[in-house]
Amino acid sequence: MPFTDNNLNKEALGETKTFAVADRSADALKARINRDNSQALRAKAAQQRGSSLAVGKENAQSPEPSGSTDRPSVLDAIRAAGAVPAEERAVREQDPGSRRPVRANGYADEDEAKSDRMLLEEEDEPVRRPAQEKRTASRPVQGTGERRQMTKTRTSDFKVDEVSRASSGKKKKEPEVVYEASDEGGNTVLSLIKAIVYIIFVLISAVALSVFGISVANDMFAFVKSDEAVQVTIPPNATLDELAQILADEGVIRYPRIFKLYAIHKAHDDMEYIAGDYTVSPMTNYSGLLYEFKEKEVTGTVRITIPEGFTTDDIIDLFVNRYGIGTREGFVNVIQNGDFSDYWFVRELEEKGANPNRIYRLDGYLFPDTYEFYLNSSEQTVINRLLRRFSQIFTREYRNQCAELGFTVDQIVTLASMIEKEAAAPSEFFNVSSVFHNRLKIPDVFPRMESDATVVYAIEHDTGERTVDLHYDSPYNTYMYDGLPPGPIANPSASAMLAALMVPETSFYYFVSGNGVTYFSETKEEHDRHIEEIRQAEAALNMVEPDAPQGGDNP
Repeated sequence: MPFTDNNLNKEALGETKTFAVADRSADALKARINRDNSQALRAKAAQQRGSSLAVGKENAQSPEPSGSTDRPSVLDAIRAAGAVPAEERAVREQDPGSRRPVRANGYADEDEAKSDRMLLEEEDEPVRRPAQEKRTASRPVQGTGERRQMTKTRTSDFKVDEVSRASSGKKKKEPEVVYEASDEGGNTVLSLIKAIVYIIFVLISAVALSVFGISVANDMFAFVKSDEAVQVTIPPNATLDELAQILADEGVIRYPRIFKLYAIHKAHDDMEYIAGDYTVSPMTNYSGLLYEFKEKEVTGTVRITIPEGFTTDDIIDLFVNRYGIGTREGFVNVIQNGDFSDYWFVRELEEKGANPNRIYRLDGYLFPDTYEFYLNSSEQTVINRLLRRFSQIFTREYRNQCAELGFTVDQIVTLASMIEKEAAAPSEFFNVSSVFHNRLKIPDVFPRMESDATVVYAIEHDTGERTVDLHYDSPYNTYMYDGLPPGPIANPSASAMLAALMVPETSFYYFVSGNGVTYFSETKEEHDRHIEEIRQAEAALNMVEPDAPQGGDNP
């Protein structure tokens, strides 16, 4: 096949090209060698003109067969150089009569022709060597009855183009790329067979892996499995290995190792399982099986209403004892130590320093309202919701009013909690607020607030009993200690906080509640008279002596 630049480019890119050299390729090469050798012979003929003329006459007397030229061919040169084997020549020298007749093609027999063809095949292979070897031989050629002397120049160690350059002195030719016949055909078949075997192996492996992957996925996610319930028993302190093996033995799962890997790396299982007898279905996926042997969490939501004026202890008991949300220890820890610095009033309380005798840090800020909680809500979540609601009610305007009155936010919340606990009804909030504010304005005359509610709060927190003892020694006893208590005594409503900020102008310095009525007084005498009236009314109802003690007095 012809060789083009495209063939060269493909070969340069690493593509293997298999081809066969046609017979006419050797003929073309022979013709080219003939031309080059003829030029060399002509050059010599110019130097030896006398001898070449004699040879020319001899040739003129013995014409060559038709189709021949005056230039000797390479084939004639090879024949003249000794195409007859050496053994044959030896026999002929000894016995001239034993020579075999020369055929028309110049060879005595087929062996001579085969020998010449082998020489021509050697000439087709370009081999580089340090020096050029030339050999000249002559022999008589029979067939025409004339003897001709021919010279053959064999260039076996140099490329054809180098011989031409040395003999003719013409312009240097570019070296030609010589392609050899290759036996790549057999290798291609073998490579094809290997590729087919490899593809078959890959397909079989892929099918096997696919089948295994589908089986594992079905076991993990329970796509198509039996729905027949299975009884399993989990022993105390069972490990993940034991659980996986139990489920595999009972036919719930097929791959215990995959189950363990899923539990560790995917589900991040804590490996704590509740011992007991279970009824499970193979149709349950791995995640559901792991959940089946855990302690069940309470789910769902619940609406919780915190009454106005509830103390912090009341709120904790409501969540823990009635709704099962959190623990008392958890709530106390969050209230006392939880990070709620996102709320400005908590930051202000901490920056200004809370009274060290304060019972709960967040007293007064757990706003009473109706909420909806998840049953598995944490203590942090609950307290955060109550504080967020307080921040919505106690606005920036309220904060500014505190500063105008000369109070801190915590002091106003404390006053609001006392108003909430002392007033018999919300309609009395403003008059009660005026009494406390009037007393605080003249501390020299009224150094103490004398509120029964503050004493009750301290006693109830310390003992769990709701009683009044005006002699109970506590910083919250406003009969014994001056000014406001260390902190709020309840969580006031929005109305109570508004009453603590919007103080009406009155002349009241005392009030007392009894029989569902609150009596406000400007003087001590008027206040004592109201106290006596309440006692007589209670004595009449309870059939007790009028002078029997009935607890402390309000301001």
